[in-house]
Amino acid sequence: MERVKKQKSISKIFAMYIVAFCIAAILLVLFYSALFIIGLQTGYIFPANYYEQKIEKQRKTIEQTEDVKDLIPQECKYAVYDLNGNMLQGNVSEAKALDMWKIVQSDSRSSGKYFYKVIERDNGICVVEYILNASFANPILQRYVQNFEIVFYVFLFSSIAIEIIIFSKSFKRRLVKEMKILKDTTENIQMENLDFKIEYSNIVEINDVLGALDKMKLELKDSLAKQWSMEETRKEQIAALAHDIKTPLTIIKGNSELLGELDLKPDEAEFNNNILNEIKNMESYIKSLIEIMKSEKECVIEKRQINLMKFIDNIVEQGTLISINKQLKFKSEVKDIPECILVDEELLKRSIINVISNAVDYCPIDGEILFSVNCNDGNIEFIIEDSGRGFTKEELNSATEEFFQGDKSRTLKNHYGMGLYITKKLIGKNNGSIYLDNSERLGGAKVILKRECRKMIKF
Repeated sequence: MERVKKQKSISKIFAMYIVAFCIAAILLVLFYSALFIIGLQTGYIFPANYYEQKIEKQRKTIEQTEDVKDLIPQECKYAVYDLNGNMLQGNVSEAKALDMWKIVQSDSRSSGKYFYKVIERDNGICVVEYILNASFANPILQRYVQNFEIVFYVFLFSSIAIEIIIFSKSFKRRLVKEMKILKDTTENIQMENLDFKIEYSNIVEINDVLGALDKMKLELKDSLAKQWSMEETRKEQIAALAHDIKTPLTIIKGNSELLGELDLKPDEAEFNNNILNEIKNMESYIKSLIEIMKSEKECVIEKRQINLMKFIDNIVEQGTLISINKQLKFKSEVKDIPECILVDEELLKRSIINVISNAVDYCPIDGEILFSVNCNDGNIEFIIEDSGRGFTKEELNSATEEFFQGDKSRTLKNHYGMGLYITKKLIGKNNGSIYLDNSERLGGAKVILKRECRKMIKF
């Protein structure tokens, strides 16, 4: 029995990540706070009021000692004044000493980030300036990092920023993993690969969409099955009809040929010839229908390595023979082609010859057909151009559709709009494609049969 996946909504999953993030952030604060406390206890870090306490311990001595230089911490600024505010000694400039005197005279004990201790002495006072900031005990670290709290908060917020990145990437990976199920499902349906079982995710909202896609898949599968069945029935009926029509046509043709051997009046002979000509047209229509049925029928693709130049020579030979009756000039051009290609030779040959036959039919007498082969942008191209009228805009868009009838000047009775449709089916079975254009060189139609040519070997 398949285990049912535990599902959660996106909002619940997001809330879980938020809670986890908050817990991790609290743990980070506790971790850095613990490091700070350990640093204080071990003496690696001085507390914020370290210099204030040190000055207070030396207060009595400072009050009584003449030279206080060695009693003041090196990290502090100080100045000793007489009762008139004149600096007697200190480690600050005259201007700085004057500023410090003005501050303490205004009964203020702080200015910005600086704090001041006033120590009364005989005939004067000593003013010490210090900062209330935690600092490193190590003199070298203290020189480069005067404010330990800035370092503390930089590390703390950097760690939280890294935590945000980690959690967001984790949330993204989870969503991408769940969304991949949805993506794979839609791709299968798009490719009409409907014989698969939908795999559900762990997210409620995605499963709702997957459920709807599953219903659509079943409906589409049923619809395609019915359509395929109807299409197969249609093909069988057309094939049977084409076969059945051949029998009475053969009888009519035979009787008409026998009549032609009799001594008929001129008008009777003309009527009989018309009958024979129309029978030929009907036979051509039936042949085209049978060709379509063959092109649409599933067949086994037999790909093998063939010598491309020999294949092209064979096509040129057949194209030349086809063109003789209309005195057409059949030319060929070959450049930048691989020595061998992997292809179903018979299908490719039928595709190309079918296009050449169309070109012959649509070309005027003494016209020209150009057959060229080349590799372009990773594709091998078989190009057939003629000196006929060319394609109209409508034909460029629709000439490969079944039974398409375009401009009457390019539509022959014995083709009945199926030549390029058959070619499209044949080249499609060889994983190729057909493109229509008008030839700039010959002024007529241009048909390109193309397929990717990997490493200049495969067609």
